Amino acid sequence: MSTLPTYDPEPLGQLRELDVEQPGLMNELIRIFVGDAPKQLLFIEAGLREHNPERVRQAAHFLRSGALALGLRQVASAAHEVERMDLDSITPEAAHAAGEHLREHVHHVLLYLLNQLKPG
Repeated sequence: MSTLPTYDPEPLGQLRELDVEQPGLMNELIRIFVGDAPKQLLFIEAGLREHNPERVRQAAHFLRSGALALGLRQVASAAHEVERMDLDSITPEAAHAAGEHLREHVHHVLLYLLNQLKPG
């Protein structure tokens, strides 16, 4: 049984404060992550299928960096696990399971982030 992702409210709170001075900044950063995260997941999944550790590491690193910037702790942690995987020493099933775990967390945070967007 998986747990729902946790969110660190501080980064989004800081973005809300910056948004007062630079209207639209928070929405823009959220939109960038929401647009990029699914692409990075596709790169990770392709890298896992191709047994391409560098592709997996690079995409997981980008995903982790974006997640950390928005305070998405569990996505960052799951991405870090994928980033550090040694594809030569784990089974394809274990690699696939790690990718699915990451996908599940990303799905939840995308829904959360879309709810954080300000109208307008």
